[in-house]
Amino acid sequence: MNAKDNQTLSTMLEKSMEAFTLGLELYNRPTVKYRVEGFSFYICNAWELLLKAKLVKTVNCLDAIFYSNTKMQRSQTYSLSECLKKVFTDKKEPLRRNLERIISLRNTSIHFVTEEYEQMYAPLFQACIINYVNKLNDFFNIDITERFDQHFLSLSVNIDPLDSGTIKKKYPATIAEQLLRDQMDLNEETINNGSTGFGIPLNHNIYITKNKKNADFIVSIAKDSETKAAIINKLQDPKNTHPFTYSEVVNQVNKWISRKKIDFRVTNDHKNRITFNKSDLDLFIKFYGIKAEIDYAYKHVLGNNNQYTYSQKGINLIEKEIMDNPHDIVNILKNELKKPKK
Repeated sequence: MNAKDNQTLSTMLEKSMEAFTLGLELYNRPTVKYRVEGFSFYICNAWELLLKAKLVKTVNCLDAIFYSNTKMQRSQTYSLSECLKKVFTDKKEPLRRNLERIISLRNTSIHFVTEEYEQMYAPLFQACIINYVNKLNDFFNIDITERFDQHFLSLSVNIDPLDSGTIKKKYPATIAEQLLRDQMDLNEETINNGSTGFGIPLNHNIYITKNKKNADFIVSIAKDSETKAAIINKLQDPKNTHPFTYSEVVNQVNKWISRKKIDFRVTNDHKNRITFNKSDLDLFIKFYGIKAEIDYAYKHVLGNNNQYTYSQKGINLIEKEIMDNPHDIVNILKNELKKPKK
């Protein structure tokens, strides 16, 4: 490409990242009631510009995003939906299905009068954010988290469950039926998809602890307390709390290393390895007793066989230790595990 085309490509990426940032800022403002509409508009705009930039880069020509409109007698650029199909050709790709759902939400009008779409779509919005961060890095080696603290990537949402009775009382029959139908379809696809690329559950968990220093906030079970909590014996779905398989943990850590440009290396026989592998993961699992901690791992019993899946918290532990000592952490763990137990 010539200098002018390269400048256009840079402008597309810059505007894409600006739209992404505006969507996050708008959604996380507590006083804004236009959150769903505003976020879906900006995130779709961010993705459209990113995918167009990807198409231009692949073909090395701006013509990749234009087509001739004979009716209007002029050239037009492809829509977001068309760009999405060109870049992600697999119809079942979780990222593609996620974005198709959000595009559909942007194009519908019913969400303008119903607050409940926020609860329904928050898991998809959260996955869409992570997908954007990862693909921006994959396509153009840009880590947008360098522009702001990573915790800004987490959405502030109302996660109260939807109640069909309340919805039917609150809205006219036509709107209530559409809302409940959309909720059913979305829940079914989330279950069938089973991928964090499609939806990321958003949960606020309260743990009972005797040590106040370990508490994020304090509640009381006393009847006369201002802030009350009930003890509920309810099993959390491990697909939501521990969604990552063994191989996916390795992939997630390697993506993080690449995105954050961590100088991770393992030296063996004077040779350097720069990727995190399954042997490294085994060391972390053994040294930190990850399989024994419910916060990190969930044990699935299948007949006589046991299988584990892992949580984001477990991945965060591994990433923190690598960040603190990227050159030596693996060899340190090896040496520590070789020492006789006291």
